[in-house]
Amino acid sequence: FTYIEAMFMFENNTKIIDVDLVTAGVWIPIATAFMADPAIKMALFSPGIASILQTNYTTLDTFLSQLSSTLLTPSQKQIEIDTSLQSQQNEEYSFHNFYYQAQLDQNNIASAQERLYNNVMTQDFTKKWNLPIYYQLRFGEVCKRITKSIELVQKEGWDANVFTGDESCIKTYRDKHGFELSFFMEVYDALLWLWKPDIVLRPLTHRFLRGAVQILGCVNAFVKGGMEGNIKFFYPSQPDNNVNAPKNFNCDTYCWCDSIEVVANVAWNATVLERCIKKDYVEVIINQVASLSKGDHNISGFQNDIVDLKANINQLILEASKEILPMVSKAWEDIIVNSLKSKCSEPLLAVRGVAATYRMTNRPPPTQSSPFVSTILRPLKTFDRKYATKIPQTVDPKWKESIIMTVSSNYSKAVSELIETVQRTEEALKNRKARKAVMGIMSDGEKVKLQLYLDQTEFSRCVSELGVKPSLIEGVRQLVSLTQDAERLVLQSKKGDS
Repeated sequence: FTYIEAMFMFENNTKIIDVDLVTAGVWIPIATAFMADPAIKMALFSPGIASILQTNYTTLDTFLSQLSSTLLTPSQKQIEIDTSLQSQQNEEYSFHNFYYQAQLDQNNIASAQERLYNNVMTQDFTKKWNLPIYYQLRFGEVCKRITKSIELVQKEGWDANVFTGDESCIKTYRDKHGFELSFFMEVYDALLWLWKPDIVLRPLTHRFLRGAVQILGCVNAFVKGGMEGNIKFFYPSQPDNNVNAPKNFNCDTYCWCDSIEVVANVAWNATVLERCIKKDYVEVIINQVASLSKGDHNISGFQNDIVDLKANINQLILEASKEILPMVSKAWEDIIVNSLKSKCSEPLLAVRGVAATYRMTNRPPPTQSSPFVSTILRPLKTFDRKYATKIPQTVDPKWKESIIMTVSSNYSKAVSELIETVQRTEEALKNRKARKAVMGIMSDGEKVKLQLYLDQTEFSRCVSELGVKPSLIEGVRQLVSLTQDAERLVLQSKKGDS
């Protein structure tokens, strides 16, 4: 059948009859044999094992898509025979011109293939495949992976090793993409698994797309629920807790969103997942769909269909992942920033003790800042040093300024209240202050003001170390304004020491 002509012609190129030998002469007998025998039919269309069904379908789909081109394209042997016959044209008794010459081109082949696909027998053959069951089996496998990962993370924490894919992929996920938590590696690997050549089938493209969207929705809900404190984790000391009941808050559970380090790690990995989905994952799906449809390239309208399909895939995946970044940004602002504001403000309680340090103690004037000042922004410094390279792009770039602004505002308020208290006290003891002034000795109130000035200077230095200009922060400017009168006391203190 390597040189079959699909249409017989008169010598004047008028059509005599259409003879579809590819469909009627080859394909229909094969399809009839497959569907007539119950044993073959069961083993072929419903083997009960997903991998076997996928192999059967892929093999026959490839065979069917290449049937016309295989039969209607001359073999190398036939080409050699034709060349030999042509060389004999000028010889005596040459019969080359009496051989039938098939008039074949790519249009003939494409037309034969399209007639094959449109044939009633082909349509009946296609309907025999139990593809919905195949999808349920495959989607059940990937759902089992995700569910098991979620349960293990709830039981052992975000550091739990839940990755079940190919170990060789871990290095790629870490070094190329930037993943750190194995849970997110498992999610991305499961999403990629859906589009492996030995998993996805062309007629189920829309179902696999829907499955990918459902997985993203499930993971997004799990992460978001944890960030909001609605989904709690089990303490490692309770290994026998029922992990199938994660919302049972009566047992020993905790909210992982209480740890800003954990929130930062989860936020970063969620951002990496979103970036991979928008770029690499969409490209993987589009390439796989194009590969699955390579047998249709000569079918009319194929190019338009594949362009529309690519646009729909891109829109659908982007729509499914659009909630990740807003969730990350909100968690960063509501959890991390607010927590650091609170932690950095805790040492400010020591501001009140500055006055008690010098009141009626006869201590010498201060020469350095109070010990608590260096601890005010320490939580922010520690966090920034560890996660400076893992800040999602959607987070407000001025998140550090926001923290410093709140803390410095609280600091300036505490200093203002202390200065007012000191001034009232000095007003009551003004006679004693006058005597000390005559003797060139600092009063207790002046020592307090000098200490506040030294503290303000140290605090401004700490702000600069975080890469923020102190002059741009309103709270720092207020601190400078409140303590600038004490700058003269620094010189006085140095003179006293000399």
